[in-house]
Amino acid sequence: MGSNGLAFSSPPNSSSDSDDALSEALSLRSKARFMDARGNHCEAERLLLRALEIMEPRTPSSDTAVASLWNSLGEVYLHMGRLDDAERWLNKSLDVSVATRDFKEITSTRETLARVSQARSELLKAKALRMLGAPDDMRCSNSGCHRGLLRTTDLRICGGCKGAFYCSSECQRADWERHQKLCRQGIS
Repeated sequence: MGSNGLAFSSPPNSSSDSDDALSEALSLRSKARFMDARGNHCEAERLLLRALEIMEPRTPSSDTAVASLWNSLGEVYLHMGRLDDAERWLNKSLDVSVATRDFKEITSTRETLARVSQARSELLKAKALRMLGAPDDMRCSNSGCHRGLLRTTDLRICGGCKGAFYCSSECQRADWERHQKLCRQGIS
């Protein structure tokens, strides 16, 4: 009891509650990425939507953890071929990343948005999205590459479409199955 006779209780969104929610949401995101990598996109979507249900009421929409979930959901929708949904969630994530100046996340999201544009055969737009980070904040076009931020001098451009950038011939070969369907000669 307080000095005025009123009982006080701890706020419903205590730090421990938020930490537990963040931990559960991150665990769900990890499981979702695992499912997505194995082609179970519907289960990945379900897990990410559940993670968002946990996080969004407890966390401001400007939080980078929420933006990361939106980014992951956008990637899943890209894999499902739901390009409008992918673009919507990726743009939400990008807005937060720009506001918080999270350059690694900005670059990652721009690369995924470029892949959405490529899937729509908007190759010039895809290249423009990738080039926004030049010369210092670019990524390898192979989504499996984990090298992070790269300089343009660290990247090779696709000789066919001139719209994809790779850090090595190994990454280019690893991405070829996806990229060959979208690659066009003469885009500069």
